[in-house]
Amino acid sequence: MQLCLANTEQQWSLADQFNDAAALTQWGGEGFRFPPRRTEFLQRLQLPDTQSYVLLDGQRNTLAFGQICDRFNRLHLARLLVLPPYRGQHLSEHLINALLAAGLQLWPTREASLYVFRNNQPALRSYLRLGFSEATQPGAYRSDLYFMTLSNPASRVLAAKAPAIVTATGLL
Repeated sequence: MQLCLANTEQQWSLADQFNDAAALTQWGGEGFRFPPRRTEFLQRLQLPDTQSYVLLDGQRNTLAFGQICDRFNRLHLARLLVLPPYRGQHLSEHLINALLAAGLQLWPTREASLYVFRNNQPALRSYLRLGFSEATQPGAYRSDLYFMTLSNPASRVLAAKAPAIVTATGLL
């Protein structure tokens, strides 16, 4: 497996994963409209201080998607998605390990964070298994979300297990 910077077509292809507004909002957050419109969808994904990645298999099939962001003075993981045909194979762990490795290249001393909807039990279990723990939410409290953090040392341990990361300039 390899983690690669996501190109525009890989990002747009994610729109096909959502059958209704609720699913799209749960993944992407507020501001996404259903059905997705290409320009708006891509603008919502391509935010400042945010990098989008895809996890690819050996045949270059997209298995998963995720973003790293400069948020809350942390290495923030966002919009994590394992594509449905590949769920149940612990690919979220490979994705998170690789995203942490990429993020620590940019922000080597930061702890990691992410949000997860309280009703997304499979994701919550995965994050807890990796060592994330609930923390106080920055900003306005949302009762439907957990804000979770992972210490910098724990992030480094996970990043060391990451698959290769490919950038526009080559391997990291």
